[in-house]
Amino acid sequence: MKTVFLLAALLLPVTARAQDAAPVPQKAEDRLKTLEERVSQLEGAPAKTSLSAFNPAMGLALDGAMVDRDARASFLLRTAELNIESSIDPFLKGWTIINASNSGVDLEEVALQTTALPHNLQVTGGRLFASFGRLGHFHDHELPVIERPNSLDTFIGGETEADGVELSFLLPTRFYANVVLGAYNKLGAQNDRADNATGRGLDRFTYLGRASAYADLGDDHSVELGLHSAWTPKRSVEEDVSVTGSGVAAVTTANTWRALSGADLTYRYQPAQGGLYRGLVWGTEVVMNNERRFDPSTRLPTDRVRAFGGFSYIQAKMGRRWRPGVMLDLAESLDNGKALTRTFTGFLTWDLTEFQRLRLSYSHAANNIPGRSSNHIVALQWTGVLGHHVHGFRDR
Repeated sequence: MKTVFLLAALLLPVTARAQDAAPVPQKAEDRLKTLEERVSQLEGAPAKTSLSAFNPAMGLALDGAMVDRDARASFLLRTAELNIESSIDPFLKGWTIINASNSGVDLEEVALQTTALPHNLQVTGGRLFASFGRLGHFHDHELPVIERPNSLDTFIGGETEADGVELSFLLPTRFYANVVLGAYNKLGAQNDRADNATGRGLDRFTYLGRASAYADLGDDHSVELGLHSAWTPKRSVEEDVSVTGSGVAAVTTANTWRALSGADLTYRYQPAQGGLYRGLVWGTEVVMNNERRFDPSTRLPTDRVRAFGGFSYIQAKMGRRWRPGVMLDLAESLDNGKALTRTFTGFLTWDLTEFQRLRLSYSHAANNIPGRSSNHIVALQWTGVLGHHVHGFRDR
């Protein structure tokens, strides 16, 4: 009995201290009040922001190549392309792309684009790459081959750079379908038919219409189709009297309309079980030019000529690194539809990392004009990307 009493006397203080330390349960009203006070403190606290939170996204693409044309080689700085883009407000975004190369510095793009118009509408204005074809509005370093297809260079005049405005409408269909209408000073970066610095009547602008659609053909296959046409109602061409010796320069405006039309088809095979690095891309574009031509020396009119061109290529994805492919390009002369140039290109792309790429290509170009020799071109391209440099979906 004495032992039990002693144990009780020893344990009683410990039990009392434990009871004192036990939390007193809060009522529901007290807990809610405490939670409201904590939320109020968080709302009143200053937001933690970065000093660069409102700076635009920037990136730089560096692209160079060693090119050997018929045993005459040279190193080329193809591009140092700086892009700057940002949301301006909840309704508008803007971007600019500045390109430096062996030929100088050029402002390739500077545009504004709406982001919140109703009825699936979108307006883009400024200097932009017009929505003509598919590869036509790819920058050079984003092409699947090293050199721009000859048919696009011949018919468009380089990239589809244009100063103007576009209206895009996303159709309310089950599959992706889009319509674009555009109006520009001219179409084509190297197109010398018109001058951006010279004013003109509305009948001398170039107007574009394009309809495109995309659909999945099961889990592994997809197809994209586009139809487009660029129409220039009239142009003025003045005779060169220093060559012809005429007293008064003749100005030709009649029957000077130009229609540049085309279609593009892109098929993609990407196995659902193969990830992003397996599959195949087959792309084809055809283009037709219909215009009245002028003698390059006298600037006097000649005949109206209809010429055709286009290309087709296949590129395979063989894992994370390797992408081999081939391309065949056909281009008729704009002055003589019977003169045809064929260019075959084989290329192999090696993606060293996500931001660095090597590409080796061999091209053979030949035409059907008697006495003209063929060309053999071997090129090695090296491309690197710094920072944020995105041109939208290029390989979806």
